[in-house]
Amino acid sequence: MSTSLHFAVFLGNMRLTKTLLDMKASLTIPCSDLLPTSMGSEEVLRRISYFHSVFGNVHFGAPLPILLAFLQSDPDMCKLLVEHGAGREATIDYLHDDPEAMSILHFAAADRTTDYRQWQCLFDGFREYIDEPSPQQFQYTPLHVALINGCTQGMQIAVESGANKEARSISICTPLYMGIIGIPYRTTEYQKTFEKPISCLRKFVELGGSVNPEGDSVLVLAVNIYAPNPVNQPNMRELIYFLLDHHADVHGTSRWNNSNVVNEIVQASTSFHHEDPLARELLEELLSDLVDRGFNIRTPAPGLPSPLYHVLHNNKAKPKWLFDFLCENGATIHEREVDLAFLRWCEMFRWWRKNANSAWWKHQGQEDEIFLKWCEDPYNAWWWQHVKQISPQTVTLAYGEAFKRTRQLYNILTHLPLAAPLDGLLVGVAFEAEQLWSWRLVVHREFEDNFLATWSFGEGENMIHLTVRKYVAESCYTAADAVLDVLHLRDKGVNMTSPNSHGQTPLELLLRLGSCKSDFAQLVSLLEGNMSIECTIILEGDDIGT
Repeated sequence: MSTSLHFAVFLGNMRLTKTLLDMKASLTIPCSDLLPTSMGSEEVLRRISYFHSVFGNVHFGAPLPILLAFLQSDPDMCKLLVEHGAGREATIDYLHDDPEAMSILHFAAADRTTDYRQWQCLFDGFREYIDEPSPQQFQYTPLHVALINGCTQGMQIAVESGANKEARSISICTPLYMGIIGIPYRTTEYQKTFEKPISCLRKFVELGGSVNPEGDSVLVLAVNIYAPNPVNQPNMRELIYFLLDHHADVHGTSRWNNSNVVNEIVQASTSFHHEDPLARELLEELLSDLVDRGFNIRTPAPGLPSPLYHVLHNNKAKPKWLFDFLCENGATIHEREVDLAFLRWCEMFRWWRKNANSAWWKHQGQEDEIFLKWCEDPYNAWWWQHVKQISPQTVTLAYGEAFKRTRQLYNILTHLPLAAPLDGLLVGVAFEAEQLWSWRLVVHREFEDNFLATWSFGEGENMIHLTVRKYVAESCYTAADAVLDVLHLRDKGVNMTSPNSHGQTPLELLLRLGSCKSDFAQLVSLLEGNMSIECTIILEGDDIGT
């Protein structure tokens, strides 16, 4: 319903309003929403629409007299109502089981007025409620509302009225944090009609808003918003440098996404969006500036993945410019990350193939000096410092990676102080490798006592079975070499007549697989036990030729 007081207030009739108040007209009776919508001017309707957009789910069906005066932009009427005992309640929401009131301070904080003193009477009259949360889902204070909507005037008077600059919403976010989230991606004509959000945030910081609130780095948030789309967000870039100039902690972290500023840039740079050269240039410049301003890229933050590891693990060291930047600036990894990182290093042959110091053991008299240079190379140093923590399983997989290539990586691995590879796994990766030299090296490798004699692969096959399979599969594997390898395995205790799980001896497996090789009969003869002693002696005296 609507009372005479509602009409008097909404029509701006001060004399009638005062008379009604002196007659004890009630200030707590809400009026019908038909009054402001049916009698309001275009400006009032615009204001109603604006506040609906600000508060989203607020129901204006039951405004109290003070909100009617506020919607008419009538500070004198508001002052009169406050002086006669009006409460802070602006509107009552009856849509829920328990009716809830929205404070007039939330409306005043979000108002786009250019005169920040316009609502002084409201902030003075209800100063004790300056930090009262709204009944909405996120429970923002008036200061939250001002910063979210970029209202410099509302923010300034809220601060002057004693608002807690570090107040937390129900999601534990400060006003500054929420203000940054509210910054639009682009500056539109609509936004130019009122205070720019960036200006509001800058003014708030100048008035004492902390750029390093406990537990939530606003710098991380700003970079998180900016980095995925830097070309179209010059306003966010401006804010980032403003925060840095006001001593935002470059090492701050965010509780929301367990990240820091460099990790945010790294994650954005490894996404498919950054094909744009300008985007890359902007992020590279920001990354350089962060390092210049003290970000310690050499010591990864505890509890966070190292930037270098993120590039290695998620994108195989791409983009190249980012990986190069991290290495050249001394970035390192956590000890716990070394296993996967070392395998990535083995996979990326450009890091070890072109290194002039990769064969340090060949430089007689200078081995130690050249090896030190190799260890200190920025593309090696990040994993080398954790070399003792590389697990035997990882070492074995590294050999497996070497077996896919030329002998260069294998030679490097054998000259490094790595843990011994796992014997069984090493045989398996060598057998699966395409390079024949890897199998022959493993066959002639020195294993622990009795390993070769007792080891078996899938389906119960010993190493002579596997040698037979390799001989049949590899066109360059000659019978002479295969015979030499079988004889070596026999001498190490491998049974030439042991059946696999299908009951096949190495000879039976060879005959079943068959081969069109011209020297096929030579290997058959050995496995049948028909090779002459003289031939066997000659073969055993040969080198494996690898």
